Amino acid sequence: MRPDSPVFLYFDAMKQWSKSLIPVLIIGLISFKSTKPENEFPGNDNRLFATAWFALSAEKAACYLQTYQLAGLQLENNIKSLENSKKMPAIVTDLDETALDNSAWSIKVLLEGKDYPAYWSEWEMAGKAPAFPGAIDFFLKAKSLNVPVFYISNRSAKNLNSTIRNLKALGFPNADSSHILLKTKTSNKIERRIQVLKNHEIIMLLGDNLADFDGVWEEAETEKRLAAVTDNSKNWGRKFIIFPNPMYGGWKESVFKYKRNLIKAQSDSVWKLHLGNYLKQYSF
Repeated sequence: MRPDSPVFLYFDAMKQWSKSLIPVLIIGLISFKSTKPENEFPGNDNRLFATAWFALSAEKAACYLQTYQLAGLQLENNIKSLENSKKMPAIVTDLDETALDNSAWSIKVLLEGKDYPAYWSEWEMAGKAPAFPGAIDFFLKAKSLNVPVFYISNRSAKNLNSTIRNLKALGFPNADSSHILLKTKTSNKIERRIQVLKNHEIIMLLGDNLADFDGVWEEAETEKRLAAVTDNSKNWGRKFIIFPNPMYGGWKESVFKYKRNLIKAQSDSVWKLHLGNYLKQYSF
């Protein structure tokens, strides 16, 4: 092919153009990548907005104030019902998301794309968890009525002193090692409640997870959990005082049939299945 032929000139021009295009493409790709914000909001975790509601909403504060105030009124009735009992009345309460607010820890973990137990031990040892609105007033009222409080929590027993320090700093009563029963080998709380029952009559239990109230909810599947709630309908608002927790707990674990460490694709599939089945009941 002659160097001055139109075809030769065309291909030669294309060759030169492609050589000049390569660095342009490289620069363009680098520029495109750098346009992504350095601190992009990680909104791909389906727990993040539930945690944001829990941390930031005034509605959350109202829920706790309302529930603790109503619990205070009911407490007096529960004490009267035990006038002929030989045992001393007692209250059993959970700590996390019932008396102590850990949403700051949860937000830190989620914003970094991590999960429990990241930073949890450090958070316990820091002793900075604030009390929920209404909590201290309620437990101080129990103290004034000579009703001791037992804190049954799945915080680590190795961090007991830090939890005691946290509760004392906030003004909670009975903040000592004989009234704070933390997790040693198992998260199951049945044995710890039995320990309290040896010398006391439990007249009220407070928690954010159904397993805080009775063993029937330990590792129970979703349908059984719902049925047991109905079976205990007379206890809600009387002996059982429950608080909202959309962030974590037995409700979520039961959806996944207590299988941990699922990859995102697996967990997404489970959510779609359960939510799809729920919508089928209300087709419109």
